[in-house]
Amino acid sequence: MSEHSLTVIRLENASSAEREEIIVGVRDLLLARAVILPNDRRGALWQPSEWKPGPGARRAVVEPVDWFDAFLDTANNGVDIYGDRDVYHPVENDEAPRCPHCAASAPTAYTDSYGDWLQEWFADGREPVFACDRCGWSGLVGDWTGQFSVLIGAPAVTFRNWPPLSPAMTTDIRAALGGRTGIVASHW
Repeated sequence: MSEHSLTVIRLENASSAEREEIIVGVRDLLLARAVILPNDRRGALWQPSEWKPGPGARRAVVEPVDWFDAFLDTANNGVDIYGDRDVYHPVENDEAPRCPHCAASAPTAYTDSYGDWLQEWFADGREPVFACDRCGWSGLVGDWTGQFSVLIGAPAVTFRNWPPLSPAMTTDIRAALGGRTGIVASHW
């Protein structure tokens, strides 16, 4: 059986105090809408996440699937809110982003030096800039188009094995995170 997740990440740097404030804001948003509840069955094999889907989760997804009631009690479908800066990788979904201006594939500098720029970004916190090989547009890697490429940031909110989130819910989470945000859809 495969697993998937959707992570919404703040890309802009924030101080430790700012990250804590953002985490509280995101948590309060999700709790106020009953999208999440404290996980009272937490366990490494059953529900490793701190939060589980709440009764409001039905309103947070695009369209509740026919198995939604069972989803509420399914293993490993929780939500985690992270405060530490980390790498979010799409795993089997890995796909280079596209230019937001002409839709060209990521430049060869992105693909040829992937491990180097990723390690540098994680180590020193400076998000890399790439120029499009086709149209010449230049921008931070997080501004390129796609949900299946790697991003680094904090705080982040990960939904594990959920039906697709509604655009409104995603927009509200991005607003609660503040600043520039990105999304990574993972599958493994």
